[in-house]
Amino acid sequence: MRVVFALLGVFWSYIYAYSYNDLLRDYEAKNFDKVCNEGNAFILKNDKNEQILVAIGDACSRIDSINPLGNISKNLISTKEYRESGSYFATLVLQKKLIYQFMHDNINLKELKLPRTNHVLSIVFEQLSKGNYEIVDKRVEITTPEMNYLLWLSDDDPKKVYIDENKDGKLVKRHWYL
Repeated sequence: MRVVFALLGVFWSYIYAYSYNDLLRDYEAKNFDKVCNEGNAFILKNDKNEQILVAIGDACSRIDSINPLGNISKNLISTKEYRESGSYFATLVLQKKLIYQFMHDNINLKELKLPRTNHVLSIVFEQLSKGNYEIVDKRVEITTPEMNYLLWLSDDDPKKVYIDENKDGKLVKRHWYL
């Protein structure tokens, strides 16, 4: 009887397994939530397929799921392009952590230089490190020609760092990070 259950388990896991092809198809269809969430199975089993890891990492960065990027970046080593992707993911992890410390512990980010990307974390980090911000009512306001950013801490525990992107006084997108 155990053998039957084991075979059924293997059969069902094979049928419902998320394959490389499924992941790449979802990535091309811009189903980034699904790629990031389902891709965690590849990360947890320490998959070394760098093409898949880059797709998962890019999808996670697009939906602001930064935490998995640390585990992904360490396995991107075989080519120049994969190493660049690994550095990009590691940069986002570090910027998220430093912004979190800045908001919680008021650490000084001035003069810190990290690679520049077009991700909101990089844009905000760069402005904080240049001192281009104002603190108003425990919130950090950053004004750039393209967008205004408002950083604030949630009231829950643990506190999340929120980054609101505003244009012309209207909320464009809200990001939050732990």
